[in-house]
Amino acid sequence: MSLGSYYYSDKIVLAISGARPANRKSDFEFYTVTENLALAAGLPKPKLYIIDDTATNAFATGRDPDHAVVCATTGLLDKLNRTELEGV
Repeated sequence: MSLGSYYYSDKIVLAISGARPANRKSDFEFYTVTENLALAAGLPKPKLYIIDDTATNAFATGRDPDHAVVCATTGLLDKLNRTELEGV
């Protein structure tokens, strides 16, 4: 069970939360902010997901930089400007 949660915890959390993959075209600001921050930090760009919810929330998961996932709610993306989103 521990081994399974180590390798699949990101997929489990995303499935439970009903997250969908972010699209560069429709989620352009979220996509480019994350891409720029990853580039500046010298890390690979994480997979991006969005949860359809009005709450302002975000989380990151994954066992290492190559398997990283960043997930944000639509409420967060609607309410924050680019600078505030970079801070999150």
